[in-house]
Amino acid sequence: MALTQLWFADMKLFRRRVWNELGSWLSQTSHLVLIGGGASAMLTLAAVTALAVNDFRAARTNSENHTATLARVLEDQATRTLVTVELALEALSSSPALNAAATDPRNMADALNQALVSLSFLRGLAVVDAGGRVVASTLAQDAEIFVDMDKLGPKVMPGQSALGGFLAGRSLQSIRLRGEPIDAPAGVGYIPFLYGYTNEAGHVLTLAALINPDALSNFQRLALESEPFDSVLTSYDGQILASSGGAASLVGQTVGHIPVFNQFLPKQEHATYLGAGVLGLQQILSFRASGTKPLVVIVEQSYRAAAWDWFANARALIGIGIALILMVVGLAVAVWRGVRTREYAQQAVLGAQARIAQSEHELKVLMRSVQELIFRTDLRGVITYVNAHWTAFTGDDTSRAIGQRLQEIVAPESRKDVINALDPGSDEGVRVCQVVARFAPGRELMFQMAVVPLRVDGRVVGFAGSAVDVTERWVAQHQLQAQIAFQDLLLETNPLPISVIDAEGRVVRVNRAWEEYKGRPRASVMGRELITFLPPEEAKLHEAADAQLLRWGGRTYVETKVLHGDGSRRDTRIAKSAISDEHGRMTGVLSILMDVSEFRAAERATEEARDAAEEASRSKSEFVANMSHELRTPLQSILGFAELGMLRGKATPKLAGMFEDIHSAGQRMLTLVNDLLDVSKLESTVGTFHMERLDLRGVVRPVIRELEPLLARSHLMMDLRLSDMPLVAKADPVRFQQVIRNVVANAIKFSPPGSTITLEGRMDSKDQVHLVIQDEGPGIPETELGRIFEAFVQSSKTKDGSGGTGLGLAICRKIVEAMGGQIYARNVPASGAAFHIVLPARGQSETLPAALE
Repeated sequence: MALTQLWFADMKLFRRRVWNELGSWLSQTSHLVLIGGGASAMLTLAAVTALAVNDFRAARTNSENHTATLARVLEDQATRTLVTVELALEALSSSPALNAAATDPRNMADALNQALVSLSFLRGLAVVDAGGRVVASTLAQDAEIFVDMDKLGPKVMPGQSALGGFLAGRSLQSIRLRGEPIDAPAGVGYIPFLYGYTNEAGHVLTLAALINPDALSNFQRLALESEPFDSVLTSYDGQILASSGGAASLVGQTVGHIPVFNQFLPKQEHATYLGAGVLGLQQILSFRASGTKPLVVIVEQSYRAAAWDWFANARALIGIGIALILMVVGLAVAVWRGVRTREYAQQAVLGAQARIAQSEHELKVLMRSVQELIFRTDLRGVITYVNAHWTAFTGDDTSRAIGQRLQEIVAPESRKDVINALDPGSDEGVRVCQVVARFAPGRELMFQMAVVPLRVDGRVVGFAGSAVDVTERWVAQHQLQAQIAFQDLLLETNPLPISVIDAEGRVVRVNRAWEEYKGRPRASVMGRELITFLPPEEAKLHEAADAQLLRWGGRTYVETKVLHGDGSRRDTRIAKSAISDEHGRMTGVLSILMDVSEFRAAERATEEARDAAEEASRSKSEFVANMSHELRTPLQSILGFAELGMLRGKATPKLAGMFEDIHSAGQRMLTLVNDLLDVSKLESTVGTFHMERLDLRGVVRPVIRELEPLLARSHLMMDLRLSDMPLVAKADPVRFQQVIRNVVANAIKFSPPGSTITLEGRMDSKDQVHLVIQDEGPGIPETELGRIFEAFVQSSKTKDGSGGTGLGLAICRKIVEAMGGQIYARNVPASGAAFHIVLPARGQSETLPAALE
């Protein structure tokens, strides 16, 4: 027991002795300097590391934003290229050479070649019929060959377009069906863009534009010329169509395994991520899908390359950090040595500090009235005094600031500036710097700090300084700089040529698009007046508009011919807007140039094509009318002699049968001539319709009675269901009877014996007269329901060689539409077809000239 008590007493004495020695060791300033120096070195190392990590994250974010911007630019260009092709093909489809009923391959090839001149990104143009035969092509060797339509691309309906996949080869020879396909070097191919249309003969044709992938690749290379990125243009299913170079060997292959296609699309049309890409498993990748065309643009950069680029750019930062750490360590060692030397003289300094403390006490009252933060530190930066503004900034009492090191109060990124300001070895008098301090979570302040050394007998014994809160000014400056940088980026990346002049008419700003459009570097025009480098008439136009805007403000638009950098004159629309300052004074004019040469050329071409088509239609109608009139005279003679022969040859049955055949054939020809005359009258502007307000029941019943012999001969029943209420509409009775006669005659012709034809008439919910003629015949294919109302078109189910002209329903449609109504056909679910005639209810009687184009 005694031994145990003795052991505990010894241990207690030992602990007391250790704590006393440790306290004595720590009381020496030199030892504290070593500890503080080591801590400062570690804090500096942590700050440099954090700064490097933050810089790397910023570099990565910048790369992601840059890839997204490039993807947006490249997607916009690719989409506009396909839209340009689609518009060109649509215009070609309506040209007389490609739309004529009688196809002329030479004229069609000439039209295609003329269109190809303005489409430099195409390898060729071709017209392909439904059977895969190349009717015409800009490449002579492709004409009259048969191609595999499944390889060419998806089937397109008239008025629709589609984009095919990448095909190896230089022309359609690479997918021909007969003969050996012509091989092309590796990597050479084209992308077919298809547009369907119907010519005047009713034939469905396909316009095929062979897009040169190299043209798309060239634009990508130009856009990425100085950038460490690679870009790829793919279809929605992931087939690579074009590449800027890194994936050139993969063109034509499918990359549907990457996240762009199996994770993002079609839920997201654009995104940026770090992961698997076309060229590697660890890529910074951004993609953007076109909103109107089946295209996806992918821009990517190797993550490893980005990291090495950052490291190469951050060498200076890392070197500065290492140097800073070494400097802190060296400064700590130097201070430690100096402190050890000065510790012996500290007693002498204590007296001076007492006197200084008295002076400080006298100054405290004065300092409280100062609106700035006033402080004083010793030689090591330890705060020995602060005024009451410390509480206003931090919310803490001033006593808590005493003893803190000024270097540790400021943010890590500002410590170097504070250390330099508190350098006792510097010869500078007033040291000014900006520092950031974080006093509470989320509260960051910027101070303008001024420090002066305090000297006693020529030696620096401490520092005094002041700090002014400039946070609002600092934030405003940063926001202004960011806004200016963003505006500069928008101006430089804008594809439209933009220039800015000041109030004296001197050029102060142009963007890159302006340099390319005008063919002049910005250095050659900055500070100069427009008259010194623009053609006189163009400069005068600008000066007049600018003078008006500088006087009155606002905006204006001018369209004129502008001298392009290639020496040509382009139709250009110029948008101008006055620039004003905060006082409303006009300080300059912003001008934006928009090249509309292609639009104006397209307008002129469209007008010429329309005029030519109208002239051709008029000539055709006049020819048909003249020929029909010329044919009626001999036909009347033929019919007359045939009837005479039938009467006189009754005694000879064989002879009478021959005259009866002649008479039947003549009647069919006369019907055809009459139909042609009706078509020519309806297509001309001289036909007159005598419109009357009448009850259509009294118009329909005589036609049915007229056709009863034909119904009996065909063993058919007629079910007439006319409303008990009057079916009143405004119509031409003679023409309307012609419509009913044609439609019912068609129903009789194609109805099987023993079936029933139904004619129903009623007023619908819109107070329109609605007639329905329904038969039990073979019906009409769904794809032909609209086409049977075209001239010379018959249903494929009713072409029986019975002599029909294909004009009856066309005449019916023109008559009904001239009366303001409509006629259409629908299939009956069981069997047969139903023809619907709808006429609006009209008011007063009148006779109108009907121009039925």
